Amino acid sequence: MLAAWIFSFSLWGLSSDSLTSAPITELNLQKAQYFPHYSPARKELFFTSRGNQSDEELQVATWNGEKFIQPQAITSLNQDTNEGTATLSQDGNTLLFSGCEYRNSFGGCDLYESNWVNGGWTKPRNLGILINSHDWEGQPYLSQDGKKLYFSSDRPGGQGKRDLWMSEKDAQGRWKMAKNLGAPINSPSDEQGPYYLEKRDVLLFSSDKKGGKGGLDFYQSLFESGQWTVPKNVLELNSSGNEAGICLGINENEYFISRNKVGQVTEEELHRIIIPHSIWLEKKVIAIQVEPKVIEVPKIKFQDVSFDDIQFSSNQWTIPTPIPTSLIKLVKFLNENPQQKIEIRGHTDEVGQAKSNQILSEKRANTIKTYLVNQGIDASRILTKGLSFLKPKIATNQTEARKWNRRIEIVLLRDKVE
Repeated sequence: MLAAWIFSFSLWGLSSDSLTSAPITELNLQKAQYFPHYSPARKELFFTSRGNQSDEELQVATWNGEKFIQPQAITSLNQDTNEGTATLSQDGNTLLFSGCEYRNSFGGCDLYESNWVNGGWTKPRNLGILINSHDWEGQPYLSQDGKKLYFSSDRPGGQGKRDLWMSEKDAQGRWKMAKNLGAPINSPSDEQGPYYLEKRDVLLFSSDKKGGKGGLDFYQSLFESGQWTVPKNVLELNSSGNEAGICLGINENEYFISRNKVGQVTEEELHRIIIPHSIWLEKKVIAIQVEPKVIEVPKIKFQDVSFDDIQFSSNQWTIPTPIPTSLIKLVKFLNENPQQKIEIRGHTDEVGQAKSNQILSEKRANTIKTYLVNQGIDASRILTKGLSFLKPKIATNQTEARKWNRRIEIVLLRDKVE
């Protein structure tokens, strides 16, 4: 049998400190259903089912936004023997699963790959002798980037019975020789059903080792600093019976699991459950004391500041927006040189009466002074003067020249401002 061996045929209850789950009624139609895997890209849930004939097969159900549509057998993949425990690539176009007693198998059950092409699944391809052995392989999990494959096997070279193994792809995209995850993940007991929470670097799996609540329990291990931490029993998920088969759900903090409750007609059911973040292991945050680096900002050199960006519209004296960069630099310069005094000289073009232009040039100079005072510069350091159109920057009456003559000029003063 591919996966059904993990469950006891007796009914068992959940311990009082277990998280509450709810059966997915539209999926629990067979004698048993377990090892769910939801594909967000396809909006489909894949799982293993077993009917009265004890033949395990792959089923799929589509999520319509409210519930799963009645599951269907994947007839293009299911054979007369056992199939189950699907895992899919992130794009939903590659499916890996366990197939038993196929003609091209190396042992009782091997891992196979099928691809979604032209609206259907291709003929399963054996993953080869570097993944499979002459013994049992099952319950695969494919990483989101498609470069790592976790699975369970009872081949020689492990820590005990069924162990967790992992293979990575090489630069050419070929699977390398599978390696036993070793201690502390594996033990003399059974480890199976791997599922990797990639955003948390947490490996979930089931084991019947001593110290659990009974039967197969969920355990979690954190991959930190290049190694696995000692697995921790996920007490809130486990009971005195068996737990195996988990995957991310659709909503936030939602997961799909296989579970059996007292009084249910079927042996194993698919349930949805909310698991809070606080349940999962987290990496230790190491506080590193870093001496603050003092960055010396070079002082503003007045001779490098051009006030050409302060240009006024005809007959206007308000500061253009956004605030010209030269004014921001001027404030910084005056703060860096608290004894320095300046004179602000306002200018106009030649259009209009001399008296009006004199008043306008004074308003322009005073507008700049007001801005500086609002920025914290002492008014006693600032002298203003209006020069009307008496000192044009460009001596011509052309329209383009007038724009440059409507300006501000700022000079440094050596004498005390009265």
